[in-house]
Amino acid sequence: MNKLEKARYRNILKKAAKVNRLLKKGYLVFDHYGNKTEKFKYCKKQKYLYQGNEQGRVVYVGRKESLWISALDIPIKEYNAKRFDKWTAVHPKHIKKI
Repeated sequence: MNKLEKARYRNILKKAAKVNRLLKKGYLVFDHYGNKTEKFKYCKKQKYLYQGNEQGRVVYVGRKESLWISALDIPIKEYNAKRFDKWTAVHPKHIKKI
């Protein structure tokens, strides 16, 4: 993996870590479609970052037969704009009851 791919990979890991920290603090995190997101997980055996479970997974970045797949071929700024810029986090403590 070259320097640019490593930078892109670290970018995705930082975004995933931020989402996981917010979820741990009790925030609700919504993706760019307005859907509530789950915690990011890392599969150590096959080396990929994903959300979901065995029945359905969204893979963000990973290795497949020694080739990096997913977001490592587009600029970081463009990837963030497509994937994470419209994500929002809301803390339930700030929601008012009716």
